[in-house]
Amino acid sequence: MPTAVTLGKTPAHRYDPLGPLADSIGEITGTLSGEVASALHQVLEDATPQSRSARLQLIRYLVDIESQSVGIEMPKSVAASNELISTAQAAELLGFSRPYVAMLIDQNKLKGATVSAGGHRRVSLAAVLDWKAAHQVTGKASDLRAEGQKAGAYKSTEADVLSRVKALAKSR
Repeated sequence: MPTAVTLGKTPAHRYDPLGPLADSIGEITGTLSGEVASALHQVLEDATPQSRSARLQLIRYLVDIESQSVGIEMPKSVAASNELISTAQAAELLGFSRPYVAMLIDQNKLKGATVSAGGHRRVSLAAVLDWKAAHQVTGKASDLRAEGQKAGAYKSTEADVLSRVKALAKSR
């Protein structure tokens, strides 16, 4: 990621885009703005998955703030794609276990997932809903008896079934 030094041609006119933010945070917290700016640069410019996740979440947050400030209402599909949910929430939506959803994320089958600094997975609600639609997940365990009735397994009486079982036992 380019820094203020690489963007400008002369180091004398170096502008740090995080400077005003660091100054504001420094005023609120009583911390030196130089230390705050250094920490912000370290977190945002690092090449780790956690830093990438922080950058993407920051972008989403800033777009949401700016959209609200100018009165733009985000379409529900865009808002849903921006919302990150936990693996437990995704598992509940899909009707699967949390470890199974984590495996889907690790295998990159659920797109748009991020990993926090603590190793917690988050995935966009839109990705979960897309996967659910593509794989026709009902979200609840199917009733085997109801499915069997649809297939005709329960049309016979109990007496018919017993006589068939006895006939099979005799033939052996």
